[in-house]
Amino acid sequence: MSPNTWVIEMPTQKARAHPFPRRISPYRTPSRDAFTRDPPAMGPSPPLKNHDHPVFEDIRTIMSVLKASGLMPIYEQVSSYEVGPPTKTNEFYSFFVRGVVHALTIFNIYSLFTPNSAQLFYSYRETDNVNQWIELLLCILTYTLTVFVCARNTKNMLRIMNEILELDEEVRRQFGANLNQDFGFSVKFLVGIAASQAYIIVLKIYAVQGVITSTSYILLAFYAIQNGLTATYIVFASALLRIVYIRFHFINQLLNGYTYGPQQKRKGGGRRRQRDNINSYPNPNSNPAIMEHFPEDSLFIYRMHNKLLRIYKGINDCCNLILVSFLGYSFYTVTTNCYNLFVQITAKGMVSPNILQWCLAWLCLHVSLLALLSRSCGLTTREANATSQILARVYAKCREYKNMIDKFLTKSIKQEVQFTAYGFFAIDNSTLFKIFSAVTTYLVILIQFKQLEDSKVEDPVPEQT
Repeated sequence: MSPNTWVIEMPTQKARAHPFPRRISPYRTPSRDAFTRDPPAMGPSPPLKNHDHPVFEDIRTIMSVLKASGLMPIYEQVSSYEVGPPTKTNEFYSFFVRGVVHALTIFNIYSLFTPNSAQLFYSYRETDNVNQWIELLLCILTYTLTVFVCARNTKNMLRIMNEILELDEEVRRQFGANLNQDFGFSVKFLVGIAASQAYIIVLKIYAVQGVITSTSYILLAFYAIQNGLTATYIVFASALLRIVYIRFHFINQLLNGYTYGPQQKRKGGGRRRQRDNINSYPNPNSNPAIMEHFPEDSLFIYRMHNKLLRIYKGINDCCNLILVSFLGYSFYTVTTNCYNLFVQITAKGMVSPNILQWCLAWLCLHVSLLALLSRSCGLTTREANATSQILARVYAKCREYKNMIDKFLTKSIKQEVQFTAYGFFAIDNSTLFKIFSAVTTYLVILIQFKQLEDSKVEDPVPEQT
């Protein structure tokens, strides 16, 4: 956000005397609601416990993996709405793990340029060889860059987490709402990543001819770890975006409650049309007195929207270099595996089931990660941009309300919300289509190189006498 961004500073407010009643959430799952309204309590509310607001408990498993691998700081839980920096012991552990990772990376690069890796990474065609080496180097580069960026952004990541917790505390104090959702998809992706990497290693071991050396085992193991942890971080970034999306959606639903109520009531003779996108908050204009809460709600929503935009930009700043490298690596991996599938299908000899399974495993892993990342970015960006669109439709009765809306809309017009890969391109729902368009183009080039090599083998140049 630019330094001239208009921000409304709202004074500390007490809980509303007559909060909205309990409402049905659109995120309802078999386990719990995404956000629920707590009934008004009589007297002072009891102090919160650490498990009363589990915004990061939903992704605890994936965060534990990232902490153990040094990609996330092992923070201290200060309270339900605050996390603190890691202790000296935990900080030393993360530093040690990152040092081991860099040492193994140097060892792997050295081993790749020695004859030790010949039994693992060797093919009979020059084009296949080049593709394999580029894919391996991109994998090493992506993981090394992920470790470096995560180490550099330790404080920024803790700040983002604290801002999310602080925002949730304000929402709970203002509206009595717990903004939580079941992030079971993160655990499913984590299990899928581990299973696919183990399956790929088994396929590679069975494909190797002869006895596998200890160096080759180290190369295979670390190659799987690099791919697995990079994919895990992408799932974690997608989960953070989902958290921001839920909070954008919450404030949009609050604004939706003030949309077109009086006009529809006059036109329909007291009957209002049911809107598809308003299913957890009844229109406050069903009771004209509730319109009195609009100035208070709008001030809170404006400030909450500004904080969410700051969190949104902070996540982008922490992940943009990683996203550029990962998208490049995924693009090349999808391309090479599509090319290998084409070679196997069009080969005159017997098709290798091992190579087919290898290619399909890689394609399923990377396509699912690209789809998850694109969908999470697209949903969050859409909700962030929808706030001004919803507010533009709000019917304001007083001049004071119109002035407040005009200020927010003026700020929103000058502010473009996008989640980008280091500014090169925006990541949204169309990203997957763009990647597959580029894959198709590059795949045609690889096939042409293969046909050129085959023609040279079939028609050798006659020797001159």
